[in-house]
Amino acid sequence: MGVDFENFGLGLAVGWASAYGIYRVRHQISQALQATQNQAQSAQNYATRSADGRYINDLIGIFETTHLAGQFVKLSDILVEPQFLSAPPAAAPQDEDDVVHSVFHIVPKVPDHPYLHAVYNLETLSIGDLATGDHALALLGLPGSGRTTALLSIAMYSLGQLRFLEAEDKIQRNLDEEEAALSDKERADRVKERALIEERARERLKDEHGISFDHVGQEQTKGAGGNLFNRLMPVYVHLANVNIDPAEFGSEIDPAEPLIRAMQSQVGRVTASTLPRNLYNRLNDGEALLLIDGLDELSQSEQNEKIIWLRQFMSQYASNFFIIAGSAQGYGALLELGFAPVFLRPWDDLMTETAITRWAEAWPHIAGKGRRSAAPPAPELIDRIRSNNRALSPTDLSLKIWSSLGDDAQVPGYEGWLRACIARHLPKDQPIDSILPRLAQAAALQLEEGFITADRLEALAAGSGDTADIAAMLNSMESDDTETEEDPQKAAKGKEDTASVYAKLLTMLRRTGLIVEYRNGRYQFRHSFIAAYLASLLLKDQAYVVEKALDSNWNQAFAYATLHTSVDEAVKARLSAPKDILHNNMLELARWLSYAGTKATWNGGLLKQLGAMLIAPNQYPLTRERVAAALIGTRDKKTLFVFRQAARNANPQVRILACLGMGAIGENEATKDLSALLNDQVIDVQLAAGMGLGAIGTDEALEDMVIALTEGSEQLRQAIAEALAANPVEGHPILFDAITHEDMMLRRAAAFGLRRLKSIWSVTALYRAFLEDEQWYVRSAAQQAFQDIQGYEQRGPRNYPTPQELDWLSAWAAKRGEGIPSGEGGVQLLINALQEAEPDVRALSAQILGQTGQLGAAKALYNALRDRQEEVRSSAHRALSDLELQSGKPLPALN
Repeated sequence: MGVDFENFGLGLAVGWASAYGIYRVRHQISQALQATQNQAQSAQNYATRSADGRYINDLIGIFETTHLAGQFVKLSDILVEPQFLSAPPAAAPQDEDDVVHSVFHIVPKVPDHPYLHAVYNLETLSIGDLATGDHALALLGLPGSGRTTALLSIAMYSLGQLRFLEAEDKIQRNLDEEEAALSDKERADRVKERALIEERARERLKDEHGISFDHVGQEQTKGAGGNLFNRLMPVYVHLANVNIDPAEFGSEIDPAEPLIRAMQSQVGRVTASTLPRNLYNRLNDGEALLLIDGLDELSQSEQNEKIIWLRQFMSQYASNFFIIAGSAQGYGALLELGFAPVFLRPWDDLMTETAITRWAEAWPHIAGKGRRSAAPPAPELIDRIRSNNRALSPTDLSLKIWSSLGDDAQVPGYEGWLRACIARHLPKDQPIDSILPRLAQAAALQLEEGFITADRLEALAAGSGDTADIAAMLNSMESDDTETEEDPQKAAKGKEDTASVYAKLLTMLRRTGLIVEYRNGRYQFRHSFIAAYLASLLLKDQAYVVEKALDSNWNQAFAYATLHTSVDEAVKARLSAPKDILHNNMLELARWLSYAGTKATWNGGLLKQLGAMLIAPNQYPLTRERVAAALIGTRDKKTLFVFRQAARNANPQVRILACLGMGAIGENEATKDLSALLNDQVIDVQLAAGMGLGAIGTDEALEDMVIALTEGSEQLRQAIAEALAANPVEGHPILFDAITHEDMMLRRAAAFGLRRLKSIWSVTALYRAFLEDEQWYVRSAAQQAFQDIQGYEQRGPRNYPTPQELDWLSAWAAKRGEGIPSGEGGVQLLINALQEAEPDVRALSAQILGQTGQLGAAKALYNALRDRQEEVRSSAHRALSDLELQSGKPLPALN
């Protein structure tokens, strides 16, 4: 079967152009009304912020430069719109009456190994969606995933400073061109038709379902939509700048004072003098958007101190909006403070393409000299950059793009990208190999203690002879740099002691942008991956390898060490260490493989072990999911063989993960395997096969998807349609045609796909289907899609419920003649239910104990691993995994 995807479905039926216009004017009117409201609100805000004008300007300067290439290009010029994933929903009985079922429940979301779910079209949240949830959010992700960039994006979004690049929509372009050829009268007639159709849609929802929307398509709920952020003043702070030492403030202080002083240290002198009164006013009025960064970059003891301060601060200023960045492991303390978890979405292929496009567009300015722009990058170079990007973190990809465009990597691959990045932040003509050893000790200090100081560097260097070498190096740089900063008192004395040598070194590195200075003379490398690479150079000493093998602070440094050093002893130490519930020691080795490549002697053995764990007969479902996700993170092509073998396994869950894994790898070679599984007897395997084909996205895969869309089961058609929604070039034209196809089931599936687009033409098509389709089954799907797009559901992240808010627990307690006590009594009732209730309630109790981080229930959950019901055992294991993920501390696995 051959499919012309460029032209498939693009023939317009009579009257379609009119239908297209129905939503267009709504969009324009909505924008106009919103712009007017925003202007009025902005005028009010800026009037009250008149004293804050300098503050806003200072903030924008910080936001535009606090990123990987901040000294070379503005963040807004290369920014990819961040997207977010909600945490798994609270455990609840399955709603059998739900008309619309999610097909993506089969895709496991593994936050600390995110590259399996990255390629699939999961439901995501936008920055605006975050504003509709709880007002305390924990933004979680791995180092290098873009958490700081996401915070900065939210801040600039709140100030109206961002416009995100959208993929070209060929269908809309064609329709726009057709409409442009119409007469003024014809366009006016369409305006009337558009307004009438939308009004009819609203009236039907109101009459039949009691759902009411205002005139800009938002539910009539105070604070609905993303506008809340536009009414708040952003406050971005790194916790390293928040000093809560009683020596500075005394024992009795307002908890906002350390925050305000931290903000003063980040802005200009004049701004700092007017900041306190204005910021206090905002905090007292609940008008601050507090964006808090750097928690996991502190030592554990300092993290604990900042959590205590944050609890006090949030208690006193609870009416403000809080977003704090945290790690994908060890975020339990944030949940205890009331933060709702939300995870940063890993980049999919479209986001990767956007990043490459934006870098390419900005490159003439980045590489230019003075006012003269450089030449645009050659198309063939861009094509090379586009290849082999699956399972790269945003940081990895940015380094690759930058090095490829600049052609300044001295060695190929990751190490060349890293060294080129460091070299760009060093004085010109300074040989990088001469300074890297000097920086490695500073990087190790950051990994061990959280910060670098001149005094600690001096103490570590005592007797090593390094001080004289560094002084000579700095003196040679001073001869070419008259702006080198120096302590004037020491200069006056003419004394070159060791403290000034290391102070000078840190000052030089700060000025070049390699490190950042925080209050009280503390420094960090601007990006944690730079510190990790530099510290990895110390691992050339094998004694260091053995000493640090199991130290979690050194995990990324070991990953980078595989680029240049044998880490066989560390691998042996990890594989022989006691196993934990999450199998972290082994699965982190899988990520090391993405850097080590095939040259690692332990490559084959590790892949064999992971493959065996994936298909082991008595394996916990969550362990299978984590292993599959870790295999994708290896970026090793041999994992395709592992998944192809698993696709023939008798266990349906193994086949599901095999399909998703083959799709995530993206090799066309797997298309035949996936196509065969479209006819699997288990519907979820069919769904996974369809999604896997969508992730591969070649013409051959798309042909098989089109056949499944027209001939497959109902759920498979929905999965195919939603997968096609992620493919603007080939997928959108197919959905365009399918929504008007004579086959009722094809139209229903198309409604699910169009729901994911929210473009003008797709919403217009859904209006039509909701109001005019002759089949109720199609209208019901279009109605649900229409409600979702209109904003009927508030999509923002929510914290997990308390025991008192669980209807199923209340029902179980009522059968026993009990109520649900507050506090610890409610948790104990959950534990009782885990031990005494019927199997479905036992499973729910286990899940919610894990989701809400009840470490005190660990013993009961371990006991539940011996439950006679497999569902309960799996839920208990998943709950213990949640507890380990949140606490960041290993919990022992039971063999």
